[in-house]
Amino acid sequence: MAWVNWPKKQSNNQAGRGTLGIDLNNSRMRAVEGTGNNAKLLPLDAAHPDLALTIALDGRQPRLGRAAIQCSRELPHVICSDYLAALGEQRTWKHGRHRLTPEAAMTLGFEQLQQAAVGYEAFAIATPAMMTLPQVLMMLKTAEKARCKIVGTASTPLVLAAERATHFIHGSNSRSGTTPRSFQSTSVLIIDADDYALNATLVRITPEEVRKLHEVNFPKLGVKLWREKLLNSLSDRCVRVCRRDPRDSAAAEQLLFDQIDPMLDHIRTEPKLMLAVRGDHWYQDLIISQNDLDQFCRSLWQVAVDEIRHFLSPLQEEEPPRAVWLTHDAGRLPGLAPALHQHMSERTSVRILHSEATAAAVLNLTLRWDKGELSRNHLNQVIPLPKRTTEGSAAPPSNKNSSPSTNPQTSNS
Repeated sequence: MAWVNWPKKQSNNQAGRGTLGIDLNNSRMRAVEGTGNNAKLLPLDAAHPDLALTIALDGRQPRLGRAAIQCSRELPHVICSDYLAALGEQRTWKHGRHRLTPEAAMTLGFEQLQQAAVGYEAFAIATPAMMTLPQVLMMLKTAEKARCKIVGTASTPLVLAAERATHFIHGSNSRSGTTPRSFQSTSVLIIDADDYALNATLVRITPEEVRKLHEVNFPKLGVKLWREKLLNSLSDRCVRVCRRDPRDSAAAEQLLFDQIDPMLDHIRTEPKLMLAVRGDHWYQDLIISQNDLDQFCRSLWQVAVDEIRHFLSPLQEEEPPRAVWLTHDAGRLPGLAPALHQHMSERTSVRILHSEATAAAVLNLTLRWDKGELSRNHLNQVIPLPKRTTEGSAAPPSNKNSSPSTNPQTSNS
């Protein structure tokens, strides 16, 4: 009998493992452990790095994550999603005996995070730019209910800008590494995307701080609509090839839908991919290239580029943004990055950030929160940069012993 609870015991090597950086949006949670070259993604849903914030209400207990996504086309009436954006609204998802409000659904997400991050003492969270301060406060309450300790929160665009500016300032412009770099004030456009909306934020970077200037959201250009467009286009191609429509069968449609996200992850590194379409009494393989996906989503990325240009044109900035940074989720959208590169100013560079960039950036802020350099308030307007030194590059921040005794408060910075 003494062995029954043995797997529940916490091993010594899992205790006190420091803080995790969390990249949170309306689609998923993503966690990073370690800093600098040691930063790596932590799996949150079995072997998968992302915890999808989708809940299925068809079982005895709500199912969260990929298990819910894998039945989202067959059983759409049991799915609960986009609840992060609905925090504070009078909205309820019902099915059978289950009743979920946005706050209750978010609590399930933090409980799953707590189970996956065994041994970690606290979390630093990068929130979507579209989240309001009351929503952040409600999110913190749900985290507290799930017994997740939050050391600090900040808006994703500011987190990314502060991380890159800090590394640039504390880098060196000589091989001796004794002279810090200097730069003039500039602006960057940061584009993020999740199932709810596409977001564009213009951030001003100076040697002293990074500050949000303007922001716009496009709910009609969320990732969910891009998936729907790809699903319909792939189904239409299947009809032209074999006169069979996978949308006529819920199981065949679900099988094709489950291949869209892996396809978007691998299409940039592989010239062509094969998708399997299977019905009850038929099957068909589709060969897809990057150019095919760009053409499928042409109407979406054209609208996205036009909306972003209209967003920038009346701002009357002295110079165009020095760079456009697309988060990993926005960079996966077919055709968007090449279209921005083609239609932006020649002086504007376009770059797609790697998948762990946001979570690693907010994790690097934990040391500054511990030292009192940053306010415990939600950082959604400005983040001060570290003071410049003349003694060489700053040491990379560590996430050890980064668990303050108080929870962050949420207010304007």
